Amino acid sequence: MFDLVVYCGFAFLALSCYTLGRYFHDRRQLRRFPSFSVSGITPLWLMYHSWRGKRFAAVDKAHEALGPVVRIAPNHVSFSDPSAYKDIYGHGSPILKDDFYAHIAAGNPSMAQTTSKADHARKRKNLAHIFSAKEITAMEPRVMGIVQKLCRDIKIKSEGRMIAPTDFHQVKDGSFDLRPWLNMFSYDAITAMFWSNTYAFLDKGNDICPSYDSSGADQAKPDLFSNLPYRPTEKRPVPMPVHEIVAECTTMMDAGNDTTQTSLTNCMYQLAANPAKQTKLRNQLLATLPEKEHQPIAHYAELQKAPYLRACLDESFRCKPPVAFGLPRRTVGNGAMIAGHFIPADVTVSCPLYSLHRNPSLFEDPLAFLPERWLPDDEDYAPSDEERQNLKILLSAVQPRREGMYWPQSGVHGTEYCDCGAGGGV
Repeated sequence: MFDLVVYCGFAFLALSCYTLGRYFHDRRQLRRFPSFSVSGITPLWLMYHSWRGKRFAAVDKAHEALGPVVRIAPNHVSFSDPSAYKDIYGHGSPILKDDFYAHIAAGNPSMAQTTSKADHARKRKNLAHIFSAKEITAMEPRVMGIVQKLCRDIKIKSEGRMIAPTDFHQVKDGSFDLRPWLNMFSYDAITAMFWSNTYAFLDKGNDICPSYDSSGADQAKPDLFSNLPYRPTEKRPVPMPVHEIVAECTTMMDAGNDTTQTSLTNCMYQLAANPAKQTKLRNQLLATLPEKEHQPIAHYAELQKAPYLRACLDESFRCKPPVAFGLPRRTVGNGAMIAGHFIPADVTVSCPLYSLHRNPSLFEDPLAFLPERWLPDDEDYAPSDEERQNLKILLSAVQPRREGMYWPQSGVHGTEYCDCGAGGGV
């Protein structure tokens, strides 16, 4: 027993000496940046807040206390300077995705997870046509059918009734949690678009999923999955290997569902917390979509006539981005200049949207939910010329890039396909 205590003591001492030695040796010269608590010495600070699910808030607090550049781990520097966003994630940036993505991929990276630009370009060729405007528009009737089910379920729950005997989500005092239903909607919509055969969570009232379908029936309907080059064709003589198809399908289910459900939940929360904005949106929708066939579910082409809807979605993304923490990237080669600071190679860098969107130098009253700030001529709010320019920059930072990633956009279809290369995007 005594020997075990001695060994543990020596191991702890050796680890402490190594950690402190690495900190003071500082071969990448990162000690010039302030660190919060013990974040410059050990990654445990960042790991702890990630485990709590409050990483974005902890990093934001660090930026508030220490400034626009903070060392949040021994080899990780976070930037809240607006110019850093373009330097890190912008089109043509030499900075690549961090090893964080390789750990998620577990040896089988999808296009969203690969850190190789050459591998990314190859994967992009196989997938870009799937997300063309023609293919996405063809899926709209399926999405509208799932939206119809969501509206049906919300009405049933608001009346205190159960969707089915398998519905275990209770209604208490006339209230129920909307989030699980938006989560079920996201899964059903994505599976309807990609694989025709949905999970039917909204019909069951729960998200319990069997591991297989006993029928094994071929749906024989064109969906997005059927467009994957899983067999040789004249245009694509080399088909995708099975393991790559599995990787892409996994990413579509994971990233697509999570960001869509989170975005919908956040937007519903903002409207519920701001009843005046909710009433304004409802009145505009009723005025814009007067015909019965467009209520309560309208086509995307009709919804484009309601600019306040788009403004609510954009403002919800600004106030509560679905991915709030800074997506990690890694400098390579000879390093990179980020917001005027030289960062040597092999350093993890990030720019958290949560902090960027709450920057009072960019947006007036940044904590307020003000969809009007996105509208050019609204009688209820007149943003300054500087804020208008910042809003344009915020949109242009993500919308024009279409080279290979999923980015939650402010369209009615939820998450649009945005190809941002091996360095950009998610």
